[in-house]
Amino acid sequence: MNGEDFQEFDDASFSRFRRKLLRSKGSSEQRAFLEAVRNDDAFLQVLNDEVITQGSSKPGLSPESLTESEYKQPPANTEATLYNVWEDLTPRIACRTTFWANLTCLHIESSRIKSSYLAANGNIGNTGIERIDRALSSNGDEASKPIDECVRTVLRRLGGLPEARGNRSVYVDCPFSRAWWRERLVAEVSDGNSDLISNVREVTRINQAYWEELVVLVVSRNSVLGSRKVRDLFILMLAKLISRKINTSLRVAKNLRTACRMVGAIQASRELSILNRNELLELLELVVYTHHEQGEE
Repeated sequence: MNGEDFQEFDDASFSRFRRKLLRSKGSSEQRAFLEAVRNDDAFLQVLNDEVITQGSSKPGLSPESLTESEYKQPPANTEATLYNVWEDLTPRIACRTTFWANLTCLHIESSRIKSSYLAANGNIGNTGIERIDRALSSNGDEASKPIDECVRTVLRRLGGLPEARGNRSVYVDCPFSRAWWRERLVAEVSDGNSDLISNVREVTRINQAYWEELVVLVVSRNSVLGSRKVRDLFILMLAKLISRKINTSLRVAKNLRTACRMVGAIQASRELSILNRNELLELLELVVYTHHEQGEE
């Protein structure tokens, strides 16, 4: 992929499309949309009718077709492969719902994935088709909630749903975007050191809640850690601890958040980024192991 004139959805028309779908829970529009999601061609036609596509350069696609489970929660090697396909992508583009939604549609168009995959939630054995059919078979006052929830899942998987979850949705809810951002963090923190890659990757893949906490460190301009240098070394120390202490309390998202706040408090009183690497590592190791030990019985 070269240049930045990538094909993506027009933001205005795509936003209108999402807002229209979310306007009324269980509406005829939502029902018709879910019917379309069951069929690849019908789904793509809905998007083509409602959303303008702009840009001329098509991004690369997954080399292989993905199963529904591989799409919902891509294995580490699949995410690494996807990141390599999109290695020239810049953060300026990778933060756009419009880019990832279009890219997801390109994967459906090329039969790499099925549109019904977008409706699947985290339940094991619960396929997208099954969830859609259950939602559409519901009637009466109870019908609106499962239909609306299913529509929202589709939109989140498609490219993120900022209307409901803010900008972080694109980094967390869209599987393709999540894969790129996770692997980008792995590449930055490991800095090409093959001995560190697997440990750092494990940190990014603990669970969804944990990744949501890491997203704040990855994309926030006002991160409590203050700089990329501090962020990378903090995650590196975290990765080393987690690889050695499998039951550490720092595998829990809320404890990660607390440790980050401690670094932020230190950062408020002294500029950590001016410390040399060894000084910074020593300080961050103290923070990480202090929170680890506090969680031990």
